[in-house]
Amino acid sequence: MKLLLSNDDGITAAGIHALAAELSKRHEVFVSAPATQQSAVSRAMTLFDPLRADRYCLPGLPEIPAYAVTGTPVDCVRLGLGNLFEKPDMVISGINLGHNLGTDVLYSGTVAAAHEAALLGYQAIAMSCCSFEPRHLDTAARVAAHMADYLSAHPLPFGTLLNVNVPDLPFSRLRGVKVAPICVEEYTLKYIEREDPRGRRYYWSPRERLTDAGDADVDERWSTEGYVTITPLGYDLTCYSSMRDMRIHWEEREPWKA
Repeated sequence: MKLLLSNDDGITAAGIHALAAELSKRHEVFVSAPATQQSAVSRAMTLFDPLRADRYCLPGLPEIPAYAVTGTPVDCVRLGLGNLFEKPDMVISGINLGHNLGTDVLYSGTVAAAHEAALLGYQAIAMSCCSFEPRHLDTAARVAAHMADYLSAHPLPFGTLLNVNVPDLPFSRLRGVKVAPICVEEYTLKYIEREDPRGRRYYWSPRERLTDAGDADVDERWSTEGYVTITPLGYDLTCYSSMRDMRIHWEEREPWKA
């Protein structure tokens, strides 16, 4: 297959190098990734500045065509699909350094890159390793190869992607795979407040995670128990359970005419 790779950690990140090394063993691989760190930018796009794409040589993989793009993950995917490369069979984003579990998917640039591809009609996967300092990126890369094979044989509907989280363990120690819904991830709300030498306050985003999934059947729980988690994600954010009462109120009663 022809595979387009991207991420949000940037083209110099170890995760995308591990992914490219593993997938290029059996597939034709191209890379369009951010020139700089773009974590948590979600679906942001660059509209008012030009994008530049510079050729980049992946360490140890000089044969893989790769570009460092001065934009967001969504920019990278759109530019890669529209300008830089031939049409691929699939788009894979990652391997993200750190999990993308639960509602983290709403903020993740890694997930957004895969989601953009899905919205453009491509099969897509978002891959994450559940450690910010992983020791076993080779495990996540091997899992990604299996996920690509699965998706090739079992394509998803339009606008749907696979969100995959892999524990940072040796491949032989993975407990298995769980297909699970996302949970609500909770983090400390209060920002870390500091003062600069001139007496002006500034703030750092808090990182402490408060989530406790307990024994719920959700991705957070299974990931912490050593399972690879897979969640199919769509694009439709409509809350259908609220629509019936709203339709009765606004469409049938027409309260503004009372």
